[in-house]
Amino acid sequence: MSTPVYIASAAAWIPPAESAKEAVAAGKYTTDEMTVNDIPCLPVATDEISVPDMGVIAGRKALERAADVVGDHVDLVLHASIYHQGRDHHWNSAPYIQRELGITDAFAVNVEGMSNGGMAAIDLAMAQLEAGRGTSALITTADRFCPPGFDRWRGSYGIVFGDGSTAMVLSTTGGFARIHAVASLTDASLEPLHRGTDPFTNAYGVVVDENLRTPKKSYLEEVGVESVLKRAEDALLSVVRTVLDRTGHKLEDFAKVLLPNMGSMMMQVQFFNPLGIPAERTLWNWGRYTGHLGAGDLTAAVARLVETKEVNPGDFLLLVGTGGGYSLTAAVVEIESVPEWTEVTTDFALPADVTA
Repeated sequence: MSTPVYIASAAAWIPPAESAKEAVAAGKYTTDEMTVNDIPCLPVATDEISVPDMGVIAGRKALERAADVVGDHVDLVLHASIYHQGRDHHWNSAPYIQRELGITDAFAVNVEGMSNGGMAAIDLAMAQLEAGRGTSALITTADRFCPPGFDRWRGSYGIVFGDGSTAMVLSTTGGFARIHAVASLTDASLEPLHRGTDPFTNAYGVVVDENLRTPKKSYLEEVGVESVLKRAEDALLSVVRTVLDRTGHKLEDFAKVLLPNMGSMMMQVQFFNPLGIPAERTLWNWGRYTGHLGAGDLTAAVARLVETKEVNPGDFLLLVGTGGGYSLTAAVVEIESVPEWTEVTTDFALPADVTA
């Protein structure tokens, strides 16, 4: 890379969590799924805050933390999400976040990469910065998985969804971590996994009780579970191999491997077993309290590591994001310093029956 790109800051906003046991008692969740997923709670936002404003909160904190590096100058604003952003159509939330943060003379656009949106945004922002089309970028994510459109507890197999927002500032002028390489890949043969067999529609709006189980079930019945798992594993190993080849690293070189937050069995099948790593080398033991934060799992994990001083200068991190489509992005990051951030934005209130 001719132009170095750094992570200048990262931050999150996560609301108080609701208990999985209480969800079971209320008939929202099953005991079997709670056991298999091993996720004791999920953060749940209230109607008092909009989804784009969640992104604004995280974005403002990230900009504050990056002020010594980028000042008030931002060239690019990318916002990633996987669910409803507060308006049905003819509107993008990225320019709203830009306006609310008082950012001028920047290009703002939404990134629709589903769960890989936050990582895909990093790849896109790096391409802009490395090409000399700016010196700084703000990447935000925000999602709220609420009724009537989506059931956070039963909306998918092996994944439960937590509310929250994240933000990361990239800069070519400095930061606490350098991104040495990034690679992205899409295995479009798995695209039907999130589409299913239903015909396309012309209507648009928030669908009542939308879920990911129906399309997945129909596709799995058509091709078989083993076919899907094999292609997903091949794609994962391919994108990881590509990014490691660019830096000359091996998996054992990384202090942490950061991954999406899914249920325990899904993490084993989709990530731990193919990569040959234990949960302890990841942040899943924290992510099991947040559940899946939409497009923001990886940014939240970076913020968490720095805020809780779980990394040291010289440590390397491997970030791997995945999303419907089936898209993947991996990045190699080196920690060069550990900033003194006094606020832990990745802490959030747990329900009374849950202890960290």
